[in-house]
Amino acid sequence: MATKPETNRPLTIDVTATFAERPDGLPPLVAYLFTRSGTLLAQQSLDKDSRARLPAATNAEPQALRVVIGPEIAKDALGIAEVLRRGGVERHVALRPGIDRLSPVAIAIGPEVLKFWLGSFCRVQGTLLKQVVSGGITLRLPVCNATIDIYEVDPWPIILPTLPDIDIDRLRDIVDGPWPPIDLPIPPRPEPDPSPIRARASLAAPLLSPGALRGFNPQPEPPRGLSLSPGAVRGFDPQPDPPSALPASLKLAARASRPVFERALIANIDLLRPIFCWLYPLWVTKQKIATVTTDECGHFSALIWKSWFNPDQPDLYFIARQRIFPGFWITIYEKLPVACHTWWNYQCGTEVTLVTTHPFAHACPPCPPIVAPNNWVLFMAVGNTSVWRIHGANDATAQGTGGFDATRHGLLDNTRPWGGTLRPRLEFDSSLRISLGVKYYRVLFKRPSEPESAWRPSIEALNRHYTVEIGGDLILQQYPLGPNTVGATSHLYEIPPALPPAGQWSIPNAVLDTQSAVIPTNAVAPGVGFDAAGIPLGPDEGGLWQIAVELFNAAGTKIDPEVLGIAWRVPMSNDLSGTITTRNAADIGLVDTVGNRMVVTVRVDNNPALARIGAPTLNGAPAGSECGVLTYTAAGGTVEAPFHAVQRNGFATYNFAVIRGAGPGAVLSASGTASTSIASPPATPTGSAAALLGACAIAGFSENLYVRHLATDGWSDQIQLDRWDVRAFVLAPSGLGP
Repeated sequence: MATKPETNRPLTIDVTATFAERPDGLPPLVAYLFTRSGTLLAQQSLDKDSRARLPAATNAEPQALRVVIGPEIAKDALGIAEVLRRGGVERHVALRPGIDRLSPVAIAIGPEVLKFWLGSFCRVQGTLLKQVVSGGITLRLPVCNATIDIYEVDPWPIILPTLPDIDIDRLRDIVDGPWPPIDLPIPPRPEPDPSPIRARASLAAPLLSPGALRGFNPQPEPPRGLSLSPGAVRGFDPQPDPPSALPASLKLAARASRPVFERALIANIDLLRPIFCWLYPLWVTKQKIATVTTDECGHFSALIWKSWFNPDQPDLYFIARQRIFPGFWITIYEKLPVACHTWWNYQCGTEVTLVTTHPFAHACPPCPPIVAPNNWVLFMAVGNTSVWRIHGANDATAQGTGGFDATRHGLLDNTRPWGGTLRPRLEFDSSLRISLGVKYYRVLFKRPSEPESAWRPSIEALNRHYTVEIGGDLILQQYPLGPNTVGATSHLYEIPPALPPAGQWSIPNAVLDTQSAVIPTNAVAPGVGFDAAGIPLGPDEGGLWQIAVELFNAAGTKIDPEVLGIAWRVPMSNDLSGTITTRNAADIGLVDTVGNRMVVTVRVDNNPALARIGAPTLNGAPAGSECGVLTYTAAGGTVEAPFHAVQRNGFATYNFAVIRGAGPGAVLSASGTASTSIASPPATPTGSAAALLGACAIAGFSENLYVRHLATDGWSDQIQLDRWDVRAFVLAPSGLGP
């Protein structure tokens, strides 16, 4: 009677790694046992003698096993593909039913493998930002607590051999040229534009011809001010233009055998990569090699292994995910096609900036490093506008200096007043709460001419938002700052702690989550309009206003900052991104030592503009108010188009245009600064009737006047103070008029 072979018999596989010479600094090595399909069965680190013993077991069916020696890999990334990507060396073992023992497996590790195991680590670091627009101002806020998946993309030397012959022949035609001018997509700028740039024939011909292609590589953004010419578009190396023609050797290779042509393509890959990413977006494959989480500043960092298949520089692609709703993850960053948004030849240790515009991405407060002495309070901005731009609040225009001009005191950039709702933004050194017992602040405002008793406190409720993980889900919660009554003192706001009660600070609303006070200038200095005759309806209630900041301890008692060594500071830059250096506010006259407060002065003007177009005239004769017709003789004549653009303090500019028919351009135009009174002579652009008519004998015209108020709240222009007017007239030959 036949006996059934014994199954599930425990066996061991003795594995030995042999080296001609084992170098110092070799990373820990592990012996792995996988099934043929890649399931991990066992693993063991090599001992000092480069040996390991892997457990195995027979089965009723024969098995094909894979023994691999490779670097030690973390559990969350371990898999057959990752072991081989890191240069793992494998041997195949047959495991059959009834076998008593397995022969030892010796794997020779040659120098061609060792050179990639030594020094194969690569530091990948970057920042994930959310781009938002508030009041026409573009902001980039860090995205915290997001998961970044880092992938390595197969390099083109691996991809090209997989292309079918029909695609290789297509490449031959492109390289051999000539390439006709056609409407083709230019590879998209990796950041911040989320959509591809389309180019018409006039741009596509010079930019996408083989002679003008340049290496597509999403490198960091070039300095501001560079034009978006083909040579400077980000996503292309801003290097000098390549030769006007492709190398002759590449053109010759296009007519040679496929292996010769492939080698020539690889040799010129930097030149051809931009078009490859559009022609073969689906041929690119990627493999996840690391997963990291962004910190509260949106930063991430990972230590990866360079691929065995691409030992020079890794080609990396990034996907970002964030848990938005309970139990629900959303991909907030994934640019396609992959080949056009890969960081080809990534230089280890350089910064990667990923910018998302996904509406559900949770942003956190900006965290630029602040350079200041210990125990500081920084009056950072009004809205999103640096205090340093205010006349009287910087070194160049501080009171007592030659640059100070009393008529410009408090203006933004020497020309623009403030209006609407002002939202001061303050930053506090964490030492105030931790070491000095300072827990609250108060913001007050009044006119400089008013007495001390006239100070008005900010009374609007302020909150900060933070996200906290509850049951594995991110929940948005509020942290109330005030106003609070503490002891006998009212209208106090709490200095935000460095960290929320749990989780991380978040910014669902960039305006509300960065404000430290609310100053409704419309309530205290409302604008005054004009009557039908263009005369102001009342006195000007705008002018200079002071914004003061005071500090209080946990008992609600006002403290003397100088006694506690607290420094009042302002930023020394118009730009609030990056590292912020600061200036001692007392040195430029912004500290009231008697009142123990910091004071910044702004010029407020909520008075609306006035736009009024008068009757046009031809040789001094006005157009009728009902029909609006100007009649001319064969000699033509001179057309005058008078109008008034008024803002009682001159804080407005105007644009005026006369359009014939449907345009597109203006036949008469003017621009400038508004006058301060309707009693001033009107602006009167003038043109000949012949110039206005052009080829027409009879023509209709529209007069368009827009007066733009210059006031801002620090976030956006106060467009509610703008005014505009429209009027029409006709030029017709004598005898055809009314």
